[in-house]
Amino acid sequence: MAVIALFAFSMVASPGPVNMLLMASGANFGFRRSLPFLLGCISGFLLVCLATALGLGTLFTTSPVLQLVFLGVSLLYILYLAYRIATSNPEIVESADRPGYLAGLILHPLNPKAWVAVIAAYSQFISPDTDYTTQVIVIIVIFTLIGLPFNSLWCYGGNLLRRLVTAPRLMRLINVTLALLMLVAVGIALMQADFIAPLRAAGMQ
Repeated sequence: MAVIALFAFSMVASPGPVNMLLMASGANFGFRRSLPFLLGCISGFLLVCLATALGLGTLFTTSPVLQLVFLGVSLLYILYLAYRIATSNPEIVESADRPGYLAGLILHPLNPKAWVAVIAAYSQFISPDTDYTTQVIVIIVIFTLIGLPFNSLWCYGGNLLRRLVTAPRLMRLINVTLALLMLVAVGIALMQADFIAPLRAAGMQ
């Protein structure tokens, strides 16, 4: 279990698109107003865990067409979110622009890093000699117990920036930086995943 915990920590506590968005939400709306978005992100990760346990992860690794469709939708959504962060005006914060539970819920299912983490966890830590359902539950519980506090820390870190940074220009620069870091994190996750294989193959033809 300690090994699983270390793996989960490396996946969910490290910079990634979701953590960057949580930090941006905390910076622009504050921690309390970002709680529905935070809970939605946690719920969305649970959906990825359950979908992978039911076999959707296998489809990702065996179907090039499904991989390309997922990549297209995911990248478009991530680019849209990065644009929203980079162009947000810290001087004009509308409550309608605040991401809610649903926005967080759909984020992880469209996050390549989440699928990479869960597929890798199941393939490395699930043994055929032990009850499958029990092992899946243990992995999900460990990811949740680690993800909830560390995702919250990223969001609260953004809240601290909100308190410390009073200059609108500097806040805009921070938003642009968070958007760029989110794109970099997605790129790294894709390069480390089998999802990118169809694109490489297409480029060689």
